[in-house]
Amino acid sequence: MVKKYRDIEPETVMAAEPVAAYEARRGNYAPSKSVSTRERVMASTVSVDEYFDELISLVHKDYANL
Repeated sequence: MVKKYRDIEPETVMAAEPVAAYEARRGNYAPSKSVSTRERVMASTVSVDEYFDELISLVHKDYANL
């Protein structure tokens, strides 16, 4: 069985077509605060010790209510 494909003609790009989003950004961008990614991550995380201390205290409270 032989498959026949029709030739697809390349479309010409016209000036009236919108520019792709990844090409539209041309201005320089500077963040308002120069905070590193590491500092942002560390600000929103807790240490393992703090996490388990909180967990253990919640378990103690649950058993105290029984």
